Amino acid sequence: MPYLLYHHFDPTFDHQNLKPGLAVGKGKVDHYNLGYVQNVVKGQVLAEFIPIDDTDDPVIDRNHIFEEPLLPVGPNCKVDPDSPLRVVADANGYVFYNDGLITVKRMLNVRRDVDFHTGNIFFVSDIAVHGDVRAGFEVQGNNILVKGIIEGATVRARGSLAVEGGARGSGGSGLLDAGDTLRVPFAESMELRAHGNILIEKFCLHSLVYAATNLVVKNRLQGGTVHCNGLVYVETHLGNPKGTPTATRINMGYDPFTMRKLDRLEQHIRELQDSLTHIAGIAGNLGSDSAPGKRLDNARKKLNRLIRQREALWAALTEDEARAALCRVVVPGTVYPGVEISIGKAFFEVEHEMNNVSFSLADGSIVVTSPAIIKKKA
Repeated sequence: MPYLLYHHFDPTFDHQNLKPGLAVGKGKVDHYNLGYVQNVVKGQVLAEFIPIDDTDDPVIDRNHIFEEPLLPVGPNCKVDPDSPLRVVADANGYVFYNDGLITVKRMLNVRRDVDFHTGNIFFVSDIAVHGDVRAGFEVQGNNILVKGIIEGATVRARGSLAVEGGARGSGGSGLLDAGDTLRVPFAESMELRAHGNILIEKFCLHSLVYAATNLVVKNRLQGGTVHCNGLVYVETHLGNPKGTPTATRINMGYDPFTMRKLDRLEQHIRELQDSLTHIAGIAGNLGSDSAPGKRLDNARKKLNRLIRQREALWAALTEDEARAALCRVVVPGTVYPGVEISIGKAFFEVEHEMNNVSFSLADGSIVVTSPAIIKKKA
C-alpha cells in the first residue's frame, strides 16, 4: 500500500524568496511581516505517513508518495513515541529539509540586514543577525546577537541581548529589551530595558534606561533618564560638560519596571484629561443620556480606574524602599552640574563639578563621598 508523507510545514519554503501577505484587517500588503522563518516547538508534529488508496488523485503531491513508510528523520527530530508513522520536533527551532531529511535547527543565522528583504523576524530560539537591523523593523528571539548597528528598530530578547555595532534611535523610536543581560557598545536616543545588568562599553546619550540590577557605562552617560535598582557605575563622565538644559536624571531605590508602568499610566492619564476637556465642551448641557454625555461618563470612569491603578502602584513602590539603602552611583571620573539623582524619596542636584565621587543614601538623605571606590586594606 502506498503512503503519502503529509507535511505540517511547507517543505518547499525558501527564505530567500519571500512574498508579502495582507496586513490583518487592513486589506493592504504588509511588507514588514514576510514570514522569514518556519518556527516549531519541541513535540510538534512535523510530518506523518498516511496510507492512500488512489494515487491518481490530482490533489496529492506525487513527490511525497512512498511505497514504504520510512520517515526522513534528521537532526533535532525523532519518531513520535505515540505513533511510528509521525516525526516530531525534538527541540525548539526552525524546520527545513537538509539532504533529504527533515531537520530542526536551534540557531537562526540571519546573514544579512534585517530590512524589507527579510521583514520582521520572530523566532522561538536563539538568533544571530550578521548585519544591521534597519529602522522600523523588529527582531524577537531567545538569546540574540546583532553584529551590526540597530537604528530606530526594536529588538526583544527573552534571554540575553548583545549588540556589537551599537544602537541609535530614529524618529523617536528604538528599543532594546532583554529578559536578562543587555550589552551594547553605545546607545543614543534609545530605550533600553533589562531584567538583569546593562553594560554599555562606550557612551549612553539621551536615552531612557530601565535596569533591574546594575548599569555600567565605561565612558559617558549624558542626558536622558535612568531607572536602576542596584549600582550605576559611570567611569569617566556623568552629565553634560557644556551645561545644556537637557538634564541627566538617575532614579534609584524602586523597581524600574514598576516605574515604567507608572510612566505609562501618567501619560495615559494626561491624554485622557485632555480628552475629557474636549468631550465636556461638546457635551455641554445635553445631559447624560445624549451620545456626548455617555462618552463623557465613560471617559470619567476610565480616568478614575487609571488613577486607582496609579495609587496601587505607588503603594507597592513604597514597600520597596528598603532597597534604596543598597543603591549607589559611582563615578571615578567627573560629574557635571545639572545631574539629578533620586534614591528612594531623597533628591540631590549637582550644582558644581565633582570628581571621583559616589552617591548613596544615609539617614534619609543623599551623601557624597570620595574617593568613588574605597579599596579594602589587605
